[in-house]
Amino acid sequence: MNCKESYLADNSAENCDFKCANLEYGLSTVNLTKYPETPFPQKHLPLESCDCVARVPLITKILLAIQNYCCSCLRKESQLDHESKKSFIMVTSIPLFFTGIGEICAGLLLARYSTGKFLTDMPEAMILIPPLCGLKGNLESTLGSRLATWTHLGLLKTREQKIKLYIASASLDQAQALIIGFLAANVTTIFYIIQNGSGSISLDHVLALHLTSIVTSSATSFLFSFLMFSVTLLAIALRINPDNIATPFAAMIGDCITMTTFIFFGTMINNHREEHGHKFIYLFIILAFLLSSIFWMCIAQRNPHTRQVLKTGWFSIITAMCFSTTAGYILQNAYSKYPGVANFQPVTAGVGGNLGSIQASRISTYLHKFGEWGVLPANSLLTYLNPLRTYACKEEESVKALILAIMLFPGNIVFLVLIFAISIGNIALWNWVFFFLYLLAAFIHVSILLYVTQLMSRVYWRLKINPDNNTIPILTALGDLFGSLLLMAVFVLMSTFGYQQWENSLQ
Repeated sequence: MNCKESYLADNSAENCDFKCANLEYGLSTVNLTKYPETPFPQKHLPLESCDCVARVPLITKILLAIQNYCCSCLRKESQLDHESKKSFIMVTSIPLFFTGIGEICAGLLLARYSTGKFLTDMPEAMILIPPLCGLKGNLESTLGSRLATWTHLGLLKTREQKIKLYIASASLDQAQALIIGFLAANVTTIFYIIQNGSGSISLDHVLALHLTSIVTSSATSFLFSFLMFSVTLLAIALRINPDNIATPFAAMIGDCITMTTFIFFGTMINNHREEHGHKFIYLFIILAFLLSSIFWMCIAQRNPHTRQVLKTGWFSIITAMCFSTTAGYILQNAYSKYPGVANFQPVTAGVGGNLGSIQASRISTYLHKFGEWGVLPANSLLTYLNPLRTYACKEEESVKALILAIMLFPGNIVFLVLIFAISIGNIALWNWVFFFLYLLAAFIHVSILLYVTQLMSRVYWRLKINPDNNTIPILTALGDLFGSLLLMAVFVLMSTFGYQQWENSLQ
């Protein structure tokens, strides 16, 4: 007889919605769905907090207290689940491999169309690529992290729950995508004017740039919201932890689909921007999209789970957009000097960001499930300031971080071979100096992101800010920024070592 059956048999307390959590952690809890004022619905509170606790025999209280104390002393910081290392590697490596394939396709598209009419006529549009591709981290990967947390908290069990959360989440993502797309175009325009002067860009360029950004953001947001929900529900059906596949799946299809959509709409809008009357048409469409964001916000506001994100989730995605746009500025300058950068940039920035997102999603789910709002389940915040803890600790979190870092090497070797064979089209151009410099840069990249993940998630939790909605956007944006900087550093070093001719052959 389990904990719930024993309790009901002794006390007939059917009205108390009792939920026994994993007894290995000694967390006997009450599921208080009738208290909406708690930070997260279905917050698990100690048994002593239940108003029906008077019906519990004294001996039961004593045994539960002893159990909780002993288990917490045995292991302060419990892991979220009991995945074996082999299971974690198997579940994570497959979507990460396909993620790399998607990033390679995005790099192939960027390299191919970087000399096309659209990006030649509107070179400022290249600055938009990282923030638009970053929407998968700002919105879709964040949605995947929230879905994983909701799954572990039992909020996606009934059909009604699924439909309500899908409508609310898709509306939230659409509203945020429209605003971020508009702001990214503004920042891009400012960067371009600072670099080239106010006379370097015309009104029709500005309108075309804003419309391309907004339409791309809107279209990809609708598609990804549906796909993320589908993947999460499939993971539930297959009894797979959605933390391990939701965010990699978003990254797997994200950059490639975003790049295709961006080039398609950008080319179409650019071809008609100089036609008579199209300035007013473009302006009208932009205003219509921006006004529609109010409608989507109203729908998201009606659901308590997305209402919180609507109120508190803007700072992180706007900050992330600024980081990603800065990465776009670096990409544009790097491409002007080293055109071969276009083949590697999506993979360099994407793989590290994806590995960090997996870890961020797992940490966030752990905090939601075992932490008290604003209080860390174990250890102090100073513990996570130590960068050595990222890999050197025996806790499961450090073990999984080390596994993710090790997975980086075989993955990047495969991706580099595919880039030279498919994107560049000549495996004979393989260079061992570049190979070792690239792997070193990739390891530094992912190490920085995993360290930032462990610290940022705890800082947000201590500040009573939901890490599900705030960690991944900034993390993936930092992935874009550091990835672009490190990749440019690799090409600068190659040039310093006398490989200018090799770099020119990558075009």
